[in-house]
Amino acid sequence: MFGLFGKKKQGNRGECAAHRSRHPFFFRAFAAAEVSRTLAAWIFDGGFSNAEIAAQLATIRSRSRERQKNDEYFCNYFRLFRNNVVGRGFTFKAQPSLIAGEPEIDNEAKKFLQYHFWKWSKNRRECDLAGRHNLAAIFRLMAANWARDGEAIAIIERNAPTVYGLQLRVVRPDALDETLNARGTSAATTIRNGVEIERTTRRVVAYWFRTSREDPTAVYIDGSQPLMRIPASDVIHCFSTEDAAQTRGIPLTHAALKKGKMLDDFNQSELVAALDETNTIGTFKDKSGRDPASAGVGAADEGYTDEEKAAYTQKSEPGTKMWLDGDIDFEWHSPNHPNREVTPFKKTTIRDIACGLGVDYPVFANDLGEANFSSIRAGTIAMRDNWKVLQDDFIDQVVTPVYEAWLASFLARPVANPYVPSDFERLVEHEFQGRTWDWVDPLKDVNAAVIAVEHGWKTNEEVTSQYGGADFLENCDRLKIENKAKAAAGIAAKNPTPEKENNEEENQD
Repeated sequence: MFGLFGKKKQGNRGECAAHRSRHPFFFRAFAAAEVSRTLAAWIFDGGFSNAEIAAQLATIRSRSRERQKNDEYFCNYFRLFRNNVVGRGFTFKAQPSLIAGEPEIDNEAKKFLQYHFWKWSKNRRECDLAGRHNLAAIFRLMAANWARDGEAIAIIERNAPTVYGLQLRVVRPDALDETLNARGTSAATTIRNGVEIERTTRRVVAYWFRTSREDPTAVYIDGSQPLMRIPASDVIHCFSTEDAAQTRGIPLTHAALKKGKMLDDFNQSELVAALDETNTIGTFKDKSGRDPASAGVGAADEGYTDEEKAAYTQKSEPGTKMWLDGDIDFEWHSPNHPNREVTPFKKTTIRDIACGLGVDYPVFANDLGEANFSSIRAGTIAMRDNWKVLQDDFIDQVVTPVYEAWLASFLARPVANPYVPSDFERLVEHEFQGRTWDWVDPLKDVNAAVIAVEHGWKTNEEVTSQYGGADFLENCDRLKIENKAKAAAGIAAKNPTPEKENNEEENQD
């Protein structure tokens, strides 16, 4: 019908064959899979496999650490990462239920848990095994390790001799042996890059850390270096997963390290060239024709003596003049470094590095010269979305396991009375809120929040969380206390809405 099922004519088939003969590369394929002379250097890559990580992790990690020490841009990136992912810490909100699995909140237990967790997290001797950092500082250190080394690791020390019985010990990621690949402690497990996992489910069972030969807990695998096996329940391990079978993390700077190092070398060369040209302002020339290279060779009047050379080698200083005799001339040198092409070249390179790190160029390079409010806002929104995702990963992999371990330890202590370990299931529900950000013009954002609440697009609880508040109902209780204090002090309560204040300012204008 309509010739759709008819056989093609032999002539058409011949024409196609002739067309293919004239165009030998006429075939259907992915352009990215092309193998040609121009793409010969594009080699096959296995992705973020455990084998590649075992072979290259130590090198990448070492170079990332070196960039933090000696590169201004990477130093700024690590500071941005630490301050935006963790900042001053996470806002904690307990959500214990009266009955496990039921939505009704136990407000008494909520206040009790929030007070004791706050008390533990603020006391550096309670939460840090070394006694140097409070919980927010521990999280900032782990966030820095995550960005620089690709992973953050902390060991949970249970049954500590403290009030709450739990402390954290931050460990350098290179203490976890990434080269260890062997059979596990049972037939059902295997060790990949120092992490023991189940063969079928890939569930993490334990971690193998390097230790000293004097350590009584050391274990030897295949007669090699001494290792210490720690159960997964006592280890917090945070990294970005790029492959389903990945057991270790790669530094988040890996895509930008090479270009960052080359830019640093370029900057150094350009600075040396500029410094050399600036210090060499000119050259003395003898108009009589004597050859300076013949000094000390042959007759004395054919070349310069050492005294004459010293006389015509002068250091330049501001405000000084040179006197020359009739046989000496001076040729000025105009410095060519840095030239006007350096700035656009560096800007393009730094923009590439910022893309590899996932940050906005004006903030990363501290360059707001060509930015305006619209471009800054658009770039900031994209960058903050990235920070929020990283916050969620950090909360899921670090903050939540810390709270759950603390709660289990807390309930087993006398300080938790009247609550007991069997209450864990109904008390464990909680929320952590990462840091939030203000805009340049916060009044408009507040007005937008007011409109959203009035129309039911948002709740007061959501707006409170958006502005970093702990809990809207807690704010209401606090406001009652504050209003009573104002009334007792004879202070009139005044709570104008942002919309009215805005209208008053517009009328005054």
